[in-house]
Amino acid sequence: MAATPGTPQWIELERAGMAALDEFMETFNSGSPLRWAQSLHYPHVRLGRLAVQIWNTPEDYARDNDVSRLREASGWGYTKWDRRKMIQADEDKIHMAVQFSRYTPAHEKIVTFESFYILTRMNGHWGTQFRSSYAGVIGANTAF
Repeated sequence: MAATPGTPQWIELERAGMAALDEFMETFNSGSPLRWAQSLHYPHVRLGRLAVQIWNTPEDYARDNDVSRLREASGWGYTKWDRRKMIQADEDKIHMAVQFSRYTPAHEKIVTFESFYILTRMNGHWGTQFRSSYAGVIGANTAF
């Protein structure tokens, strides 16, 4: 059953979802493709610019998502959340509306995107399993 806003269940699910998103961002910014990949749930699906991408394992995801490619293509240094809002949740799935911005190492904003993330709980751990984003794709099969 879906959680009701303002209830203890909602508050706990929101806390869990925010923690999972913090892990997502921290591992993405770490620069380690495998570490980032291990924070996600699989199959992992991304819908971006009408292209659907699916990765079945962390190893597949890490192979396609070396963030050095993003650095080279855009001067990226790190990404941070601008806002995150839980819009629906139950005990095993959370829907989040998010906005994030990418920055250079000198803290100059490169670009901002709104996105929709679905987080799932698997084996007691929350992780991002689906993302729909207006962010483009810089190379074959990349998620950024």
